[in-house]
Amino acid sequence: MAEENFLVGAVMILTFTSLLLTYRVLFGPTTPDRVVGVNTITTKVVVMLAIFAVIRAEYYLLDLAIVLLMVNSVGGLIFAKYLERGGAID
Repeated sequence: MAEENFLVGAVMILTFTSLLLTYRVLFGPTTPDRVVGVNTITTKVVVMLAIFAVIRAEYYLLDLAIVLLMVNSVGGLIFAKYLERGGAID
């Protein structure tokens, strides 16, 4: 029971910090700042999914978390390549 309360508290903290990152995404001074904010929020969502999988013993959520993490990683790489070239991706 105590472990579950700890995990729920961790999810609440992750949710709060994700809401703070929303400011960076909406009002970031540059586009890379916004992308880093979105990547960080997505990573926090992955961690929350893993915690929910443990709390509820629904381990299919781990598969969803892994797929979301892969999409997040590839998206960040694609955007970095776009910024490096300064235009369209070939």
